Amino acid sequence: MQFKKGIILAAGKGTRLSPATSVVSKPLLPVYDKPMLYYALATLMHAGIKEVLFISRQEDHKIFKKLFKDGKNLGMKFKYAVQKKAVGIPDAIRIGEKFINKKPFILALADNIFVGTGLDKLLKKTASSGAKATVLAVKVPNPQKSGVIQFDKNMNILSLEEKPIKPKSNFIIPGLYFFNKDSLNYFKSIKKSSRGEFEIIDIIKKYLEASNLNVAPLPKHIKWFDTGDANEMLIASNFIQKYQEDNNELVASIEAIALKNKWITRIQFNKLLEKIPNSQYQAALKKL
Repeated sequence: MQFKKGIILAAGKGTRLSPATSVVSKPLLPVYDKPMLYYALATLMHAGIKEVLFISRQEDHKIFKKLFKDGKNLGMKFKYAVQKKAVGIPDAIRIGEKFINKKPFILALADNIFVGTGLDKLLKKTASSGAKATVLAVKVPNPQKSGVIQFDKNMNILSLEEKPIKPKSNFIIPGLYFFNKDSLNYFKSIKKSSRGEFEIIDIIKKYLEASNLNVAPLPKHIKWFDTGDANEMLIASNFIQKYQEDNNELVASIEAIALKNKWITRIQFNKLLEKIPNSQYQAALKKL
């Protein structure tokens, strides 16, 4: 199975980050030296995805298009859609039905950030596993805030629970999902939860029930951040600053990834640099 399409769900209001999000959309807030949205896009690019659908609120639609345009300057193809009402992560599957066009796709949440050496190899391996659905699993100290996945000693899945009060394990599912076309039919079969939203865990359970779910544990050297609140944004920013300094590389540089993937030439890359104002980010790109 070859993944060529990706969806970035970036339609949250960001109320936990208020008042910072009173006038600026959460996905556009900086995480160290780049907008949060760069990290989700970079994750898809690391997985080899060239066609991306951005799903935003209506008020952010034009801003997103102004920021990324049609994607041609990165050797990619971008589309844009609006989520009129926040009714849960799986709604992105409904909104992106025509874009997906019955093809396998990766769904990324805009506020989930992955950083670490070998991230591109992990994502490409996961995307080429042949499974109809794959989720990542990461061990965290506070699993009750997320979808929790319980394994036996052989890493077979025993249970899946959404934000349990008493988690059965410390492994959670971060916001990056590899789905095939079956996800649309699964979405049509689920109902809203008690909090009035469709839950992504219900889609994942459908794959598990059909014995079509693969789990890829996140290696310890690859870090995951859910930047939904100010504390986590600060932690992520500090980590990225140190990681870039220690490894002498830019994390989530969409221009650099496009060049590395050979989606653009060195000449095209240099033209992109000319359009970036003098900044620390531009200076780092010039060193490549």
